[in-house]
Amino acid sequence: MAGEGRFRVKLNPIAAAMVGGGSTRSQRVFLAVLLAIAVILPFLVGSNRWVTLMTVVVIYIVLASGLNIVVGFTGLLDLGYVAFYAIGAYYTAIIFNQVLKVKFGLDIDAYWWLTWINFVVGGLLAALAGVLIGYPTLRVRGDYLAIMTLGFGEIIRIVALNWVGLTRGPSGIPGIPKPAFFGYEFSTQKSLYFLGLALALLSLWTISRIVRSRIGRAWTAIREDEVAAEAMGIHTSRYKLLSYATGAFFAGAMGVFFGHYLNYISPSSFMLMESFLILSLVVLGGMGNIAGPVLGAIVWVGLQEWLRDFPFVQAHPETRGIALGLILVLLMVFRPQGLLGSLRVKLEMKPGSEGEAEQEREVWSDAGS
Repeated sequence: MAGEGRFRVKLNPIAAAMVGGGSTRSQRVFLAVLLAIAVILPFLVGSNRWVTLMTVVVIYIVLASGLNIVVGFTGLLDLGYVAFYAIGAYYTAIIFNQVLKVKFGLDIDAYWWLTWINFVVGGLLAALAGVLIGYPTLRVRGDYLAIMTLGFGEIIRIVALNWVGLTRGPSGIPGIPKPAFFGYEFSTQKSLYFLGLALALLSLWTISRIVRSRIGRAWTAIREDEVAAEAMGIHTSRYKLLSYATGAFFAGAMGVFFGHYLNYISPSSFMLMESFLILSLVVLGGMGNIAGPVLGAIVWVGLQEWLRDFPFVQAHPETRGIALGLILVLLMVFRPQGLLGSLRVKLEMKPGSEGEAEQEREVWSDAGS
């Protein structure tokens, strides 16, 4: 058949809009409106409280999007994701405070450029940890996989809590400098928000491009049917490790930002419940699509802050957690696919050119090697 093997990958309009792709003008308008809102909103709010809230939102957007790679696109349950977040945060804190300041007595403000290197190195260290935890978990699935990743998350927290000589234990590490760039210090809430927003946009763009590649298609195949994916020549073990490492990289990089944003970290910031919260954001927005974790982070964090203003909630703080838990339970009952579950990214196969068919054959040949 003349058209046999001629296939190319398309994303749904929402996912395409997240990367500025697509052939329709509406997709570009959608992306432009989102960016305009994110840029203008800090100047419209009246207090730093809401700018701080927006910064928290962009942090959770990156964390949820990174976890979505593992859970949503590859179909692997990870309950210890906060460990990668902690690795990035502790790495930059130890380098600046424990090494440069305490051990060598250097002026850490003079090493502002190291912050930008730490974004990459912290992410790579977290990715290495992702490979180390991913390798032994390749032989297990389901509940066993969840228990192993949960245990890994607790190991990192307990090490941070008890290795007092390196992490200062429960006292935490203070004095992490604010990010700076050639004399300009990101010291205000607005400047830190825009730095976090830039990191979030870069992360979303990168994740979207990966999802559209042959790597993303391999992850999706593993999620749908691992046995069939293996039979089609996909090296499932290799792609699982890559999934763990990729998701961990974004958590580690955002952990570096978190440390510099707060100027202080401690084990209490990386509790087990933080992993559950990040997973809840993915489930709330909808697993397996680009926009789901974004919406999940906005809705969840926004609801938390909105409920805080009610006098009854202020008198009984525990009711806020109950209300949000009830919302999640109701969502699982009436819309288990999440708020944007219907927009789940599907790698649809559509007719393409002869050149694309040849490229497709080369891709699957490489995947099977």
